[in-house]
Amino acid sequence: MNIIDTLIRLLGIPQNTDDFKWTRSAGYKRRLEWVKNAWIMGGMVMLIVAQPAFILASSFFLTFLSLAFLERKTE
Repeated sequence: MNIIDTLIRLLGIPQNTDDFKWTRSAGYKRRLEWVKNAWIMGGMVMLIVAQPAFILASSFFLTFLSLAFLERKTE
């Protein structure tokens, strides 16, 4: 059992909701891989440019995109 599953169990977070089930689906895991790769590429660009303002703006933009992309689509 990993640390996140232990915290979920200890905090008593309900695991039968649609939102929780979405985080265990194959589609979510596929999107998570896209987000991970976007952060790796963005981090490399930030290291190359090395301007604090660019790094801060890029971080905010990538955070927004990550949260928007991982959001579950309601039907």
